[in-house]
Amino acid sequence: MGSWLWETKENEPGQDIALRCGRKALRVWAAMHALGLVDGDAAAGVTARAGNDHSVFFEHRKVHAALTGTPDHSELFAVLRSAGLGDAGMVEINLTMPGACLRKSETHHVEKLFMLSIEEWVSGAGTVTLDTYSDAWMSHDLRGHRQPGVQKENAPRLKAALAEISRVLGAEIVPSDFTPYGVPTKYGFEDLPDEDPDLLDSWYMAEIPSRTEWLQERLPANTPRFEAETDAPVRFVEVALGGRVVGYLWEAEDGIAAGFEPRTPAGDVALDAGQEWLMRLSEAKQHELTPAQAVRTLESWPGNARSGAVVPGTRQEASSLEDLQDLSGRE
Repeated sequence: MGSWLWETKENEPGQDIALRCGRKALRVWAAMHALGLVDGDAAAGVTARAGNDHSVFFEHRKVHAALTGTPDHSELFAVLRSAGLGDAGMVEINLTMPGACLRKSETHHVEKLFMLSIEEWVSGAGTVTLDTYSDAWMSHDLRGHRQPGVQKENAPRLKAALAEISRVLGAEIVPSDFTPYGVPTKYGFEDLPDEDPDLLDSWYMAEIPSRTEWLQERLPANTPRFEAETDAPVRFVEVALGGRVVGYLWEAEDGIAAGFEPRTPAGDVALDAGQEWLMRLSEAKQHELTPAQAVRTLESWPGNARSGAVVPGTRQEASSLEDLQDLSGRE
C-alpha cells in the first residue's frame, strides 16, 4: 500500500554490523508492539553483502524472531552471530510482521501486516523501511469504497507508530511516492477523492492478476491446467491449515475453470498452499476430470503440512469469481 523510510547514522559504528542491525530491528519492532500494532513473533530474512563488490555471500530465510524471552539469544541472533557476518560490508534484516487491524471495534489478525527492513553499512550509515500491506489506514478500501469508520479506528494507530519510530531512531521520516493504492504521508495516508479513477477497484485490477500469474508460474512448464478465469458463478470450499482458513478451492459452473484463491490475511502461507492445490488440480486435469469432479475428489484429500485440507461442510456458492476474490481479501 505504501512505505516510509528513515536514514540513520552511527557515530561509532564498530565492526559487528550484523548485531547492530538486529538490535535496531528489535527497537523498532518493540515500539510498534508496545502500541498494539504487531505481534511479538515474526519471520525474518537475513542477507549479507561483501564490502568490496557488494556481492551477496550470506542469505538465510524464514528465521523465527521473537520479542519474548531474551531476544539476543533467539534464533535470529544465532543467525546474526554466524561466522563471517561481522566482517560484512552490509547486512539487511527483513521482518514479516503479523498484527491486528480493527473493524467495528473487533480485532482482525493479519499474517503480513507490515514488513520492516533494516540495512546497516560498515560505514555506520543505515536505513529503516516500513511497508504496510493493509488498507485499514486509508479513506477507501481497495475496491474504491469509502470506509470512514475503519479509517477512524486504525489511522491514528499508524500515525502513532510512525511518530514513535522517528523518536526511537532520532531520524526524519520520508514517505514513499504514491502507489496504485494510496498516497503515503508523514502521518499515514492522504485521503483520496471518490472520483479518482485510479483508485477504483485497484486491488482487483492490480493485486489479483499479479497474484494469479505468480501462482500459475510456479507450475511446471506445459502442465495441464484448468482455465483460471470465468464469468460464470462458482462453487467453493474452505481450505484450512493449523485451524485457520488459508484459501478457497473453487470450480465454475461453466465446466472449464477451476482454481485456488489464497486468503490475503493469511500471508505467504496461503500462497504456499495455493501452489499445492494448483498442482493437485493439474493432476486432475491430466486424468481428464472435469472441474467439478476435481474439486469433489480433492475434498477428501487429507492434504499435507504445506497445503492444509478442505474443511468439511463448507461448500458454498458465489455469483462470480470476483465475489470470491473479494472474500479472499477480507481480514
